[in-house]
Amino acid sequence: MQILTTILQYILAIIGLSLIVIVHELGHFSMAKIGGIHVEEFFIGFGSKLFKFKDRRGTTYGICAIPVGGYNKLLGMDRNESIPPDMKDKSYHNKPFYKKLMVSIGGVGFNVIFAVILIGIVLSMGVLIPTTTIDLVQTESPAEVSGFEIGDEVIALGDKNIESWDDFSEVTKENPGKEVTYTVIRDGKEMKLEVRLDNKEGQGYLGIGPRYIEEKLGFFKIVKESFKVTWDISITYVKLFGMLFSGKIPLREARPVSPIGIVSIFQQSVSMGMKNFIFFVALVSILMGFGNLIPILPLDGGNIVLIIIEAIRRKSVPRKVLEIFNSIGIFILVSILIIGFVFDIINPFKIINM
Repeated sequence: MQILTTILQYILAIIGLSLIVIVHELGHFSMAKIGGIHVEEFFIGFGSKLFKFKDRRGTTYGICAIPVGGYNKLLGMDRNESIPPDMKDKSYHNKPFYKKLMVSIGGVGFNVIFAVILIGIVLSMGVLIPTTTIDLVQTESPAEVSGFEIGDEVIALGDKNIESWDDFSEVTKENPGKEVTYTVIRDGKEMKLEVRLDNKEGQGYLGIGPRYIEEKLGFFKIVKESFKVTWDISITYVKLFGMLFSGKIPLREARPVSPIGIVSIFQQSVSMGMKNFIFFVALVSILMGFGNLIPILPLDGGNIVLIIIEAIRRKSVPRKVLEIFNSIGIFILVSILIIGFVFDIINPFKIINM
């Protein structure tokens, strides 16, 4: 039974990774269609083509033998491609700057939108909200020494009312090392507890943990929080990337992760419940989307740099130069992939340690 459960978890993990890639490619596909660029192929998976059909506009859709991920083939994306004279106006290379830019950022945009939707789904399942009722008293903490007990409901500190966990946290942090009086309700009776707070990095510390309750959010609250969480994750990712390149984060602490590692992380998240799995898919969708903006070919970021340079020069980058930079980019990506595979084999990621 355990083996079957693990197999199902890995299947879900592969589906999660595939969805992220398909959504990314769908972003490029949609922006290409909007920009009047001919999409020659849109396939799910890779390997031999098992099923395919062509629409009236000449785009071939299908499924490959290994239905993991997907890809687009845009007319004129390959500079060496021979373009029929009657199709030149639908070639990617012959389109204006802004349309090529739309195609390049479309994948990232769809990854972010996908993350917003997934986070919204997670939030719609209910959110755990911390209350002012104590569910944990740290050993040898000021709370234990002063007689706090599990089940106490904190309602005030001095003359300041406490109506939420945020209120408690704020007023407690404002009194590092001070002797204060909390008002709590225990067994239906109101009582006072005097305590000298610890000073931890300039902030007051009591040493308790809250009891959580599940709360259902309304539709508009879910939408607002989905965008907020996605924005916060995106900003954090950009900041961490900047810290890595500025040397604030040592390279030894920033190991790459291969597809094997990502699938393993997804499998672990499935074992922790569907909400965790959906959230991790959203998180990886954001990371992979922005990761594609790294300015090297053949990533989207490299293509964005290329079309900006060509827009400024008002002519194409020489083919030889393009081949050199493409080769350098592929070498870098393959090297990172290999390093990621090695790390994922000898020192696999554990969500519990993240």
